[in-house]
Amino acid sequence: MDELIRDTMHDALDAEPPPAGLRARVIASVPMRDRTRRRPLRPRLQRTGQFAAGFVAGLLTIAVIAGLLYSRQALSSPSSGGGSHPASAPRLISPEGIAVAADGTVYVSDYEGNRIFRLLPGGDLVSIAGGGVGLDGKATNAYLWHPTGLALDHQGNLFVADNSGGSVRHIDGHGVISTLTSLYGTYGLAVDSTGVLYVGTYFGVLRRIDSSGSSTDLDLSSLPPPALQLGDMAFDSAGNLYFSDQAPTTGINGNPAGGCRIIRLNLAQKQTPVEGTVIAGTGTCGFSGDGGPARSAQLNNPVGIVFDTAGNLYFADAENHRIRRIDKNGIITTVAGTGVSGYAGDGGPATKAQLSYPLGLGITSDGVIYIADPNADPANSPARVRAFRISDGTITTVASG
Repeated sequence: MDELIRDTMHDALDAEPPPAGLRARVIASVPMRDRTRRRPLRPRLQRTGQFAAGFVAGLLTIAVIAGLLYSRQALSSPSSGGGSHPASAPRLISPEGIAVAADGTVYVSDYEGNRIFRLLPGGDLVSIAGGGVGLDGKATNAYLWHPTGLALDHQGNLFVADNSGGSVRHIDGHGVISTLTSLYGTYGLAVDSTGVLYVGTYFGVLRRIDSSGSSTDLDLSSLPPPALQLGDMAFDSAGNLYFSDQAPTTGINGNPAGGCRIIRLNLAQKQTPVEGTVIAGTGTCGFSGDGGPARSAQLNNPVGIVFDTAGNLYFADAENHRIRRIDKNGIITTVAGTGVSGYAGDGGPATKAQLSYPLGLGITSDGVIYIADPNADPANSPARVRAFRISDGTITTVASG
């Protein structure tokens, strides 16, 4: 029933497009049960043709849209006091994406907290976006809905994959947020050396957005099956784009998507379809292969990806509760996590520490990898941001909910 209501609302909004930015607030206004904690956006299910349920959903859609259109008008009125809605207290609930600026500043997206944080040197978190009810404008007054991937360009502009909000948001150096593009299921982001932004979605779409705002969806049909479920992305020093292909879920119209792989795209050749190579994963989810070729190894829901200065690739193997490395020779090893979900091991070797569904990764120029460690049981142990130091292999907690 939840999916049917949401589908009907999407169709109604497609038929009569709302003002910019209102779509996410219309969909968000209907309470939905979150059955997919580690699935950033549940793919839409195929309708079953239940007329009665559809009729009720249609009536609900009309009522919600009418109410929100009215409330939007009221919020824009200076006398309404609409801008004074109190936000929830900013605390780390479910860290998802991480980005590290050239000066070492760390940014964290909070999927369930609907905020973007900046990490201070002492471990405090400052909310820089989300927690409000607004659209574009001051970022701390803006409404975000399940932000996931983050990326920075060379000017320090921060891009946010507003996953359930169906958009990519842009936050400039003055703290002003704007909507760059609308796209369902946004997840991973990466910016190349020329400032071109690449956006991956949970539905296998890879979009290229240049500095003028012009966008193109890349043809990925040359890649081997299964169908893609794009996770995080990163560029290597040669300009190749890498992305994680996450664990399978039910895709659009019931089709399965996701292959537990890491894939490299050669964008320099400008060919269609884009040339792609699987560099890790067999297409079957699991755990195997440490010490051998990454292409023969099994992964289980790979997510965050970063490169160190030596060209080694690190990724979060979320459902294996590990951070794994693929060296320049294609050999895969575990560098953090025991494979058992939990929290232990701070101050010691990362390979003896526990992680709990690690997601986003970010890396500093001196080789510190920040890890979004959301924890499977936040009621008993808070979510954390951990730091893995490559030079000595130790792990610590740098921020906690």
